[in-house]
Amino acid sequence: MSKKLTHPVVRCTQLWLFEHLYRHPRLYELVAWAAFGGEWHRWRQTVLRAVGAGRVLDLGCGTGALLPELNARAVAIGLDRSPSMLRAARRRASGRLVRADARALPFRDGTFTTVVSAFPAPFILSRETLEEIARVLRPGGRFVVVIGGEITAWQGWRRPIGVLVRQFYGARDPNSEIPGVPLHHAAFEGTWEIVLTPRGRAVVWTATRREGPVESA
Repeated sequence: MSKKLTHPVVRCTQLWLFEHLYRHPRLYELVAWAAFGGEWHRWRQTVLRAVGAGRVLDLGCGTGALLPELNARAVAIGLDRSPSMLRAARRRASGRLVRADARALPFRDGTFTTVVSAFPAPFILSRETLEEIARVLRPGGRFVVVIGGEITAWQGWRRPIGVLVRQFYGARDPNSEIPGVPLHHAAFEGTWEIVLTPRGRAVVWTATRREGPVESA
């Protein structure tokens, strides 16, 4: 992880920008498309490999871009805290949408066979969030998070954007592919993975819910 990424001023700027974009769904999708093109959605789609029959929770579903594909594989529920994002998701996808805080999920224990989250906000790192995910996930269920993505082949008019992205995030350390993001919890057995896409790669956490009662992290 680069020093630029961990600098407090840069980090605060990132959080402010992401929070601002998240209040404006159309702008959010436009920026994602302009900066990363189809790779942004391909990175989100990496969660689909873990989704089988049953019930799947799209945690922080945003504009609902993944919900049609999730519904093709399972019974999907989209959850988000943002009213504007849920309105956008409702226009895009059918099925159940829930407005709630990830730290207090309004579902019974063991409701889901899979919980996925693509490019979540920092709520995913909260101990309370992980406790809730462990609670609503059945033993043997899957917990999958796309924590980030990177373009490895900037092409055409997006090349200048690549320069700006590298300046904003900082250059990646080639000797440190997997981030030190604390998603570990006693209820999960998981690993980090780099998943290649046509012009980039996604950083994905895939875990299995252990048998037995949830223990505190």
